[in-house]
Amino acid sequence: MKRFLFFIGFIVSTQISFAQLPSLKTAIDKRQILIGEQLKYQVEASFPSGTYHITWFNVPDSFSHFEIVTRGKIDTLESKGKLILRQTLTLTSFDSGINTIPALAINFDPLVNDRTIHLFTDSIPVNVSYSPLDSIKPFHGIKSIIEVKDEIPLWMWIAGGALVILLIILIIYLIKYFRKRKKPEALFNSRLSPIDEAMLSLDDLQKELLLSKGEIKKFHTRMTEIFKRFLSRKMQRDMHNLTSSDILVVLNDMKLSKIDTSIIAGSLRMTDAVKFAKYSPPASESEAALINTKKVITQIDNLIFTTNPTLEN
Repeated sequence: MKRFLFFIGFIVSTQISFAQLPSLKTAIDKRQILIGEQLKYQVEASFPSGTYHITWFNVPDSFSHFEIVTRGKIDTLESKGKLILRQTLTLTSFDSGINTIPALAINFDPLVNDRTIHLFTDSIPVNVSYSPLDSIKPFHGIKSIIEVKDEIPLWMWIAGGALVILLIILIIYLIKYFRKRKKPEALFNSRLSPIDEAMLSLDDLQKELLLSKGEIKKFHTRMTEIFKRFLSRKMQRDMHNLTSSDILVVLNDMKLSKIDTSIIAGSLRMTDAVKFAKYSPPASESEAALINTKKVITQIDNLIFTTNPTLEN
C-alpha cells in the first residue's frame, strides 16, 4: 500500500513539475512570398503566473535576408493561472531563394531560484521568388525587318579575328596548365575514419579555449562545421550548405532516435541563435553542446554501421 501511494505521489509531482515549465510556439502565415511581399511572424510564450521573469528576444531591423516592416507590441494575456505573451513581426525579403528565419532565444528567469531556462523559437524556411510573367497583357505588334548597312571597316574585322585566335590559344594553354596541376583533394578523402576525424577535431576545438577568449561565434560555427563534415562523409553527400532544418530532416530519415535528434537540434538551434541573433549563451551551455554533439556523432556512426556498412570509407 505504501509503495502504491508513493508511486501515485511521484506521478502527481512529476505532472506538477512539467506544468510549471514554460513553452514557446512559433508560426507564420506564409511559407512562400514574392520579393517585397510581407508575412506575419508570431511568437507566443506561456508559463504559470508569478513564476518567471522573461527576457524577450531583440533582433535588428535587418537579419538573415529579412527586413522588419513593423514590430507589434508584446501582448499579455492571463488565463487559468497561465500568463501568455505574444508578439507579431511583419517581415519582408528582397533576396530570392529559400531564406530561413533563424531561431531566436527567450530566457526564463525563475523567481524562486537562479537557474535560467533558455528556449529557442523554431527556424522556419521561407521561399522568396519573383512575380510570374503576366500572359494576359497584349504583346507589341511585329515590325518589318530593317536593313542595316555594314559600316565596320576591314581592319576591325582583321583585328577581331586575330583577337579570337589569341583567345583560343590562351584557353588551350590554360586547360593544359591546370590539367598538369595536382587535383585538389576530394571532400571525402581523409586518412582517418569519419568518427575519428570528427572526435579529433572536436577535441582540438575544445583545447583552443575559444570560449574563455570570448570567441563564442567562432566556437559554435566550428562545432557545426565539424558535425556537417562528419555527416557528409558518412552519407557520401555534401551537406555543408544545408540549413539546420534540412539536417534534422536527414537525421529523421536515418531513423535516429527522437532523444538524440532533440539533443542535436538544440545544439544546431543554439548555433543559429549565436550566428544570426547575436545570442551569447553561458560557457557551460556551449560546453554541454559540444559534449552532446560528440554523443550524437557516436550514435549516428553506430546506426549507419549497423544498417549499411558499405557507407563506411
